[in-house]
Amino acid sequence: MISLFRQAAPAPAGLTAATLLGAFESLGDNCEFGIAQRYAGADPLGLFRLSSAPIADLTHAVETRFAHYGGADDIEVRIGAGGYLFCHSRRYGFAYHTGDTAPRVKPADILAREIRRVDYLKDRFLADLAAGEKILVRKGPPGESEDAVRRLFAALRAIGPVTLLRVCAAGVVPPGRVVWRGEGLMQGALPHFAPYAAATDADLPGWLAVCGQAYALRHSLVEPPALAPDGPPLFEDPGTTRHALDAAAPDPGGLAVSRPVTGLRPNRLHVVTAEIRLGEDFSGTRAAVTFVDAAPHARREADLTHRGTWQTVYGAIRTRKRQSEATIGLMLAGPAGTAVETRGWRVTEGCLPGVG
Repeated sequence: MISLFRQAAPAPAGLTAATLLGAFESLGDNCEFGIAQRYAGADPLGLFRLSSAPIADLTHAVETRFAHYGGADDIEVRIGAGGYLFCHSRRYGFAYHTGDTAPRVKPADILAREIRRVDYLKDRFLADLAAGEKILVRKGPPGESEDAVRRLFAALRAIGPVTLLRVCAAGVVPPGRVVWRGEGLMQGALPHFAPYAAATDADLPGWLAVCGQAYALRHSLVEPPALAPDGPPLFEDPGTTRHALDAAAPDPGGLAVSRPVTGLRPNRLHVVTAEIRLGEDFSGTRAAVTFVDAAPHARREADLTHRGTWQTVYGAIRTRKRQSEATIGLMLAGPAGTAVETRGWRVTEGCLPGVG
């Protein structure tokens, strides 16, 4: 809280969306906040960043300094929906996506790696708790009581001077607001959470607003910091161009245009953005900008119900180690002659468009 005996500090200059959300660390209950960090351009390590974590089990794990979490008798790798491999704790029910899929990867082949990973992240997390520098975030699922959160907070405070932000659906606290609920404990509210079956629908603007307010309270700032704009684009083409398919291209579509981009930095979020306009007679089934031959971190494709007006579309990737160039393109699916107009192509490093 702002001291009565000194002037409140001004917000730091040049704070990016990635830096802001990187000052927080997730405690679950699912991966939504970790996804929001990714959309902001931050991919920090964290024991529970992309994990499910029931609060009673989480509290017990903190109280026992994670003595029973990890090891060959606790950790197992399971195959989940879609062939995704999940690391699961038999004792606590904690689970996170390993980033691997079956049958390309067998569970037994990565078990030792995941045991080492959990062991490393436990030590790192306990050290972070003792330092008390990051703001911890507990996303509150329906039915999670304030008493349960306060027991968790007490367990965390027994290790170090932590600050805990409990984020709930709007109710007691209006959406976008954050208030102190006691020394070191804040509560904020999002306009809405992503569905549990679609955590990738994380509300990045909502998370940035809540975390900006929490950051201001934690650091006794006059107001939440204004986020620094994106840096100069790595590629920019403001012109308007018409693109059409020479031959039929069923889903997922074919490249109507592509171009190389250089100057990318490794291990960073990069975003290709453009405006697109579908004609009233558009007969295709997909229109999207993309990084060619790269799995997207996030994307917004054209809404096929919007005809005759410009709409913003984007695709985002995290570059690989030592990657400095990529190819961007326009994907169209539909019969021969399917056409769209595009303008305002940009490739930038950092947050998804509209919020950074």
